[in-house]
Amino acid sequence: MRRWERPYSLDIATAFAVLGLAAVAVPATVLVIMYVRGELPAPLAIFFAVWLAGGTVGTARQAMLGVYVSDGGIRSRSLLHTTTVPWASVAEIHSGTATVAGLDMGRPAIVIERTDGTRVQTPLQRGDLFRPFTFRPELGRLATWPEHYDEILTTLRAHHRDAQRRQAVSSGPPAQPPAAGRPTTSSAEAGRARTARDGLTAEQRRDIHALTRQHERGAVSDAEFAAEMARIRDLD
Repeated sequence: MRRWERPYSLDIATAFAVLGLAAVAVPATVLVIMYVRGELPAPLAIFFAVWLAGGTVGTARQAMLGVYVSDGGIRSRSLLHTTTVPWASVAEIHSGTATVAGLDMGRPAIVIERTDGTRVQTPLQRGDLFRPFTFRPELGRLATWPEHYDEILTTLRAHHRDAQRRQAVSSGPPAQPPAAGRPTTSSAEAGRARTARDGLTAEQRRDIHALTRQHERGAVSDAEFAAEMARIRDLD
């Protein structure tokens, strides 16, 4: 994947922005025809031209909001600026607190943590269908519904893990031949050894993943999360 692309389906706000961008062409065409025919004074034509140009730029930028990925890194595109972070500089992608000028917006947002400790807050935020004041569409931000938000976060994390895996393979040391007289270990035995070390079955790892997602969404409290995590790990 050499080019930048959004690895998730578009939300409603972005779809409306795309439609609005297409709709700008209609009044622009009408104004051009009126000006050519002399039905529109020059000062008024200039005013409408500047107004349409500003609306077109803003709508186009709104339609491009989101998070993009490629083989080289991850890119957060907001209304006023674009931030690109190479995969090697990404420490974690998680759900954090959405803020504007240091003020808490009262809802989560997808955050990219750099390896140097700085944070990149993306425009993707988690809305709530039952609380309209936290789901309101805002210029420069995308408050999508909870299921879509969780899906985007899971997808971006998967791309991060794939990038880490590729970097580990490309930067790993070359395989050394086994020393004389030293028994070799098959890949199957190595896999069993890894399973024995972490002590978790595939079913336990799946349950832990599902529990973690519920905790991130706020469906499980910290105490319930800790108790359920201990119960899963104690299962044989």
